[in-house]
Amino acid sequence: MHIQILTPRQLSRHRLKILSFFRKYGEKRITHKALRWLQQLSGEQYPEGTLVSIAFENKQAIGIIVFGRYGLDESMIAVHPAFRKKGIGEALLGHAIDDLGKVYTRVACDNTPSLKLCFSSGLVAFRLFLGPTGKPTLWLAGGDWDPSEVTG
Repeated sequence: MHIQILTPRQLSRHRLKILSFFRKYGEKRITHKALRWLQQLSGEQYPEGTLVSIAFENKQAIGIIVFGRYGLDESMIAVHPAFRKKGIGEALLGHAIDDLGKVYTRVACDNTPSLKLCFSSGLVAFRLFLGPTGKPTLWLAGGDWDPSEVTG
């Protein structure tokens, strides 16, 4: 497996395939708002704390992770079903923490696979709130994070 960080220009070239990957393999857990944000993300220069990384196996995309402003704006991950439970999500998340220094994410409490990924990768839950779908949702963070950076 090889993980590649996409430049804004590469994102522009592959945006439709990336959006399709999230729609197909995101288990309907990725919000329309998050997909719109990714669709509108600049192809010129990323805002600080923004990362788009793809895991490849034999030139096939097997997982994608995205953070906007360290995850304070948006965060999403999807792994191809044939490659789940093989450490791809953990590798992508660890790579993102190494590159960004810190990450934040929101996960609905009924999303067991994502919570398992976050906790197995060392993220810490620090706040409970009602998410955009009205479900109890956790704020989680990893790396050199500070809870005061999260508002709302």
